[in-house]
Amino acid sequence: MNQYEKHVFDAIYGRRSVRNYVEGKEIERGKIVKLLKAGMAAPSACNIQPWEFIVVTDGDTVRRIRQSIERFGDYNAPMVMVVCSYPDFIPWEGDNGATDCSVAIENMLIAATAMDLGTVWIGGFDPGSIRQILDIPENVFPVGLFYVGYPAEQPEPRTQYLEEAVYWQKYDPEREHQPRPGNLLTFLGIGDPDGQAPEDSSPTSS
Repeated sequence: MNQYEKHVFDAIYGRRSVRNYVEGKEIERGKIVKLLKAGMAAPSACNIQPWEFIVVTDGDTVRRIRQSIERFGDYNAPMVMVVCSYPDFIPWEGDNGATDCSVAIENMLIAATAMDLGTVWIGGFDPGSIRQILDIPENVFPVGLFYVGYPAEQPEPRTQYLEEAVYWQKYDPEREHQPRPGNLLTFLGIGDPDGQAPEDSSPTSS
């Protein structure tokens, strides 16, 4: 394994969801700009780049966002990154830019790990509340948000490779499916025996 490969995989495996942050330790502006550069280095269909980024470090605004997603996102991070899509320049139907924005988010999560920052991608936010708090217009879509801060906890690096999730050459419709071992909904006893979560269950990522 060459050094470049090692650094990349260390960052990927080291990216874990952090839910406890060092109190009072702000993120340097230079690191925030590096996060944004990493996000905007992501691939984009036809290089349309529909992403827009709202960096929230104001304490009152961060608290309002935390309170709006209290069930699954009331963590003490000093910063929230909100990634939105401005899809007006996408010329085909049925695409609001969410895929491109999601790839940009993953780039930033990995880059944050490489800079000794912790993050957690929040899945269960209410777009309407975020629109209201951040004055986002109706033609702009909040795709995702994640918290950023210096971690007060350090989950162990890991991959979650499962051979049962891999198909070679073609899909096998006869393969039996079981809930994945890291499925938080299964751990919490949420959802039915077939692994389907109720509509109001939107925990954060791992």
